[in-house]
Amino acid sequence: MKKEETLQRIKQVEEEVRRSKDGVLADRERLLRGARREALDLRDSLRVEAERRQEQILKDADAAISREKETLLAGGRKEAAVLRAQADANMDRAVDRLIEKFKGALNA
Repeated sequence: MKKEETLQRIKQVEEEVRRSKDGVLADRERLLRGARREALDLRDSLRVEAERRQEQILKDADAAISREKETLLAGGRKEAAVLRAQADANMDRAVDRLIEKFKGALNA
């Protein structure tokens, strides 16, 4: 009877070990699924955050470019106005010289 009891006890322990192993494997799979889900959620949230950040960077860059463009255009307009005034002054002097030469040619 001792052998039968020992064999029965071994079978019970083996069954307990199998159930315990199955439970551990099931827990492992559950934990892995949870970790994968969390990783996917984290990846998605980071992607959304990165896209928002990219949009903000592009918006800031566009604003900076617009400001720089306006600054350059304003400087160009001022310089053009100065050159226009100089050209007008030069035109007046050129006309005066031309008239003087013409009068000089008539008097000669």
